[in-house]
Amino acid sequence: MDKYAQPDGRFVGKPGTPTGITTEGPALKGATNLVLGAVDHRATAFSPRAFREIYKFIAGREPNLIAIAPEAAVKLSGLVTGTPGGVQTNRPVTGASVEVYRVSPDTGERIGGAIHTSQSAADGRWGPAQVDPSWYLEIVLTSAGSTTTHFYRSPFPRSSDIVHLRVRAARPLGPADAGAGAVVMMSRPRGYFGLPRDVVLFDGNEPADVKAGVPTDSISTLRLSAAEAGRPVSALFNQERIVARAWPASENRIAIAELTY
Repeated sequence: MDKYAQPDGRFVGKPGTPTGITTEGPALKGATNLVLGAVDHRATAFSPRAFREIYKFIAGREPNLIAIAPEAAVKLSGLVTGTPGGVQTNRPVTGASVEVYRVSPDTGERIGGAIHTSQSAADGRWGPAQVDPSWYLEIVLTSAGSTTTHFYRSPFPRSSDIVHLRVRAARPLGPADAGAGAVVMMSRPRGYFGLPRDVVLFDGNEPADVKAGVPTDSISTLRLSAAEAGRPVSALFNQERIVARAWPASENRIAIAELTY
């Protein structure tokens, strides 16, 4: 299931080109090589199956838990990175506005006012925001000369100081988005969408821009009419479900349902 250890180059944009590599390519001579099963390139590092093997190697014993142990109080922070209005980089962005809202898990609507507001410091760091481990969240990132991004997230069971936020270019919408009244994205940073391995439903349908077979796609994009701007959009990946709101593209806004698992 590895995106890059494939005999044909179609997974790297060159269909029909032999790569000279087989699925045995990642194996290392002299090492203990483990086959994890139907996990993809990213999930080799981030999946529960991989966690077990990593833990055993470091600790010398089986883990007591695979699930994340929750905390009573959660603090979130991270870095704002990117180059407003230009090429994306990992450089810190200073003075970006970060707002955090509690939202309804069923509609994505905000529950009350902002529970956290801050501006990124000279090193790009934002936060900390204190939240309840049961809250679904909307994190709004605003930076001068850039698109306002609304990140929708599942509850964070534990504190984290690596909730990094990426400033998007001033106009991220491409030719395919021309005329769209709202653009909503479904993103899985820790892995790819695998069809038919996974249940992947975006706004109630299996996304057409996710290819079947070897998992190679981690983002799906939904384009809505202006009349649909403001409505809820559900993003379902196996047992994780996030509901985002479709913000108007005319206001230079984009929404991302960013999956945790």
